[in-house]
Amino acid sequence: MKVEGIVSLFDVGPDGLWKFLTEDKNQIQWTWGEIACHLFGDGNAKYKLNAMYIEFENVASPGDPVTAPSYDADEGVEYYEALAASPARDFLRVPLLASPQKGVVGGYETKVNFNQLTFIAQSSGTAGVHGKAFSDGANSTVFGLALVAAPVWGDRTQDLVFGRRYYATAKQVPKRASSQVGVSWVERFVQAG
Repeated sequence: MKVEGIVSLFDVGPDGLWKFLTEDKNQIQWTWGEIACHLFGDGNAKYKLNAMYIEFENVASPGDPVTAPSYDADEGVEYYEALAASPARDFLRVPLLASPQKGVVGGYETKVNFNQLTFIAQSSGTAGVHGKAFSDGANSTVFGLALVAAPVWGDRTQDLVFGRRYYATAKQVPKRASSQVGVSWVERFVQAG
């Protein structure tokens, strides 16, 4: 089984229209197996993918690039908790806007009914989890994302990170005054090879 995905960023204007900005592939974290074991083995729906982390940095001037961290597949929520010590980095922890949409990857239509999920979320609020401002005035720049299972919404230390993505400088998205950052995360479950 191969798990692969594409994460797209959008500008969501005050009219609610989503304007495509960029896309890139995501990395699956090792904790995806833990999530799957809870769902498939225990039937525990608390571990469904139901949240996204939208990581940002407040830069000195609009358009300044953000240096993304290097990261391994074994990193989980401890990375995000450590952002409390960062002077400029933080993240939004947002619920999905709706249940994921089911679909079929091209070429599999005669084999399965579904093997693709699309998760949708968007930025909200004026401060990150650790209290740093998220606004155009603070020059907030979105540069990273994570798809997360949040089994207990009131306790983010129990979150499990399914996948992560960081964007190169040219694909980073500044927070605009009158808009939000939208995310479409498509995850495909296909045969390896």
